[in-house]
Amino acid sequence: MAANDPPLNEPFDIPDGPIPAVDPADLRSVWEMQREILARTGGGAILSNELYKRACSSGANVEAVWCRTSMLGALEVLGVLAPWIHDGVVSDAVFKVAATFPMKDMPIGVPQELDVDGFLTQVAASKTEG
Repeated sequence: MAANDPPLNEPFDIPDGPIPAVDPADLRSVWEMQREILARTGGGAILSNELYKRACSSGANVEAVWCRTSMLGALEVLGVLAPWIHDGVVSDAVFKVAATFPMKDMPIGVPQELDVDGFLTQVAASKTEG
C-alpha cells in the first residue's frame, strides 16, 4: 500500500471538486464485484479498499472509480437506470457515459453533484450509437 493510500476499511476521500474520468471497464468491474459480494452476504458486507483496488486495472484512480460507481448505485436505487438494465445486467452505455460524465464530489454531508437529466440523455444517445 502506498503511503498516501487510505487504510483498509476507511472510506475513500477525493478532494472536493470534479471527480476524475475513469476507464468504463473499471466501473463495470467494481459494479460487478460489489453485486457479487453483496449477493453472497445478503447485503451485509463491508467492502475494503483492497477489494476495490483488486477489481480495478493497474494504475486506475480507485477513489474516482468508487465515487462514480457509488453515483450509479444511487441512480439505480432511484430507478432511473431501469431502461438500461436487462436481466440484471447494466448496459455498456451506462458505464461508458458514467466514466467521463462531469461529476463533482462535495464536502461530507453534502450530496455529490450530478446533472441526472444530462447524464440520462447521454446514456440514451450512447445506446443508440452502438
